[in-house]
Amino acid sequence: MLGLLWGLTACGGSPTPETPEAVTTQTQAATQAPLGQTVWLKACATQKFVSADRNLSTTAPLVANRDTAQGWEQFQVADAGNDFISLRVSETGLYVSADPNAGGQVTGFRTAVGDWERFTWVPFPDGTVGLKAKSTGQFVSADANQAGTAPLYANRATAGCWEAFSFGIVGGTTDRWVQIWSDEFDGNTVNTSNWAPNTGVHVNNEQQQYTNSGDNISVSNGTLKLTARLQSSNGYPFTSGRLESAGKREFSHGRVEARIKMPVGAGLWPAFWMLGNDIGSVGWPACGELDIMENVGYGDWTSGALHGPGYSGNTPINGRFYPAGGVSAWHVYRTEYSTTDIKWYIDGALVKTTPRTEVERYGRWVYDKPLYIILNLAVGGGYPFGMNGATTPYYGVPQSTVDLIRNTPQTMEVDWVRAYQWR
Repeated sequence: MLGLLWGLTACGGSPTPETPEAVTTQTQAATQAPLGQTVWLKACATQKFVSADRNLSTTAPLVANRDTAQGWEQFQVADAGNDFISLRVSETGLYVSADPNAGGQVTGFRTAVGDWERFTWVPFPDGTVGLKAKSTGQFVSADANQAGTAPLYANRATAGCWEAFSFGIVGGTTDRWVQIWSDEFDGNTVNTSNWAPNTGVHVNNEQQQYTNSGDNISVSNGTLKLTARLQSSNGYPFTSGRLESAGKREFSHGRVEARIKMPVGAGLWPAFWMLGNDIGSVGWPACGELDIMENVGYGDWTSGALHGPGYSGNTPINGRFYPAGGVSAWHVYRTEYSTTDIKWYIDGALVKTTPRTEVERYGRWVYDKPLYIILNLAVGGGYPFGMNGATTPYYGVPQSTVDLIRNTPQTMEVDWVRAYQWR
């Protein structure tokens, strides 16, 4: 659980913590980290707000010397996994970091979350909190002996007033991600202003014929259902469903997420992914492909990947992720993509960041344009075969999965899909 209780002890030279007064909003009780919220932090030592003002320099350290809490003094709190949090500067969208190579100096200009950007949110008995950096194992300190303009450092083994901060929720909002579109699948038919079935695609040696039949694509009880059936069609042994938002809903730089649960069976291949909208003119992989979530029938892991010119097919840019409770439970799969990097999240936790520089080691970056969304449930094909090795009765589909689908058609369910932009 985030927000483990640590004892409060006075560090050398630090006065006993006092309860700071509320300034712009009522000071919050520090029980657990306020995940998903935007907060200000006020140092006990200076009674000033913590700021990440990059106008001082692009790599300026954080200081606790501001009288008001504006964009530079506001931070989004997110789950960084394994009981750690991250702090994202509202003004820039960049992350707070404690650099162990610089004595634990705390800055706010990092583009991705690694160990240097992970902190433990530590509640103190008086309602203040400490931030303990994973990179140094030390508390962030605002040393009053160095004046309010001194940089913050994560370099204190114990916590007193210098290491204590009050905090407040800003404006009742969570962050600066603004939702610009969603499909909640609340009706009983597919919303054709958002989606169209693609029944003409046959790639990767997949073993299904996509159809627009209600047997394969349906909406009911608040979810979209894509169902694979053992049903011969057009020379393929299975039928299934695939929806695309091409020409209807396309999104440049932003955040796209969906709440999904999946069937389990070797060779089943549900996916939530995006393609560049110029695929018709430049083809694949030059259009770019962003795989937010793929699963090939294993109950404990999913994967994400990028495909583009020079890094397609068996792409080196990929990752395997392990959702808590397995893929047959509901999970929120999310990507954030910008001109500098692409991130993957599961249930709000960052699981992978790929910077542009890594992509450009292999080929061109092709993600600075509108992308459209695809939801599909394939059966068999190259990726499943690469994992399960099945060649009979069908490529990438063992007999056990044929029997599974024969007995009970297998369904990928989608609760909702949402898109956001950073404002």
